[in-house]
Amino acid sequence: MPEGPEVRRFADLVNAALVGKPIVSLTARTRKAKIWLLEHPGVLTQKHVQRVQSRGKYLIGWIESGYYFYSHLMMWGKWITLEAEPTEIDRRERARIVVPDATAILLSAPIFELGIGDPFVEVAALKTLGSDILPYPEQEPFDKLGFITRLLKPENLDRPIGAALLDQQIVAGIGNYLRAEILFDCRLDPWKKVADLTPDDLERLCNTIVLMAQRAYSTGGVTVSPEDRRRLLNDQSLVYRLGSDFGSRHYVFRRTNLPCLRCTTTIRQLRQVTRSDLEEEKTRIIYFCPTCQNTQVELTKARSKKSKMQNI
Repeated sequence: MPEGPEVRRFADLVNAALVGKPIVSLTARTRKAKIWLLEHPGVLTQKHVQRVQSRGKYLIGWIESGYYFYSHLMMWGKWITLEAEPTEIDRRERARIVVPDATAILLSAPIFELGIGDPFVEVAALKTLGSDILPYPEQEPFDKLGFITRLLKPENLDRPIGAALLDQQIVAGIGNYLRAEILFDCRLDPWKKVADLTPDDLERLCNTIVLMAQRAYSTGGVTVSPEDRRRLLNDQSLVYRLGSDFGSRHYVFRRTNLPCLRCTTTIRQLRQVTRSDLEEEKTRIIYFCPTCQNTQVELTKARSKKSKMQNI
């Protein structure tokens, strides 16, 4: 699933293509957007796109006269931009916004909606978002106090920190790879209860969220430092296959059975409950270093990296 940094890059792409330009046409294939367009025929034609930004995992576009659109990419969605409008429609297409010299197309995403007013008032999912991990330069810095306040609400105290970080009402933009990398960098056990976090833990979390989000945004999803990236690209013992991007972008995420870059302990993975029960869709794989993160969960013997590759 695209996380905050990936959605920010898509927002940058769409913003560069559309901002300041009049809409020639806007079409959609998602149910709610199709209904909205039928109920408001032609209202967006020649309206200018004012800006396109991200908030957490949402991409939001503001159109003059108070209109807006927003998307959520879920697992496989993405935005692309083209200089000319294509004559054919990709079966994956969910929305198309055409301006005089560019076209932005949303592919594979199940959520694309339109409306009028303030999207952060009108859209329920946007109203409840927690602190954005990638605030824009003109906005206030990452809201550490807001993050900690939401994290420490009574209903969250018994949750493992690894599960809480995926809750978009606590912090907006963290998904599976970022939470694994953040917890590793903080040396935090993913199963440590929120109630047991120390002030130092909370301070490290705040600082590392900012660091990892900015690094992933600027590098296209790489979370390791430049020095560790060079190690991963040049040391066969640290990756599944030298020269492959897979396994060379992160410290622990999808590096199951490879050595930790800090202590050489074998990186492990387990499913972690993210909500209230053990149903498959309510668990996510968490990657971690048992030594650096001092995990207390019971682990089976690690397999060799070659025999484990197909099961990551």
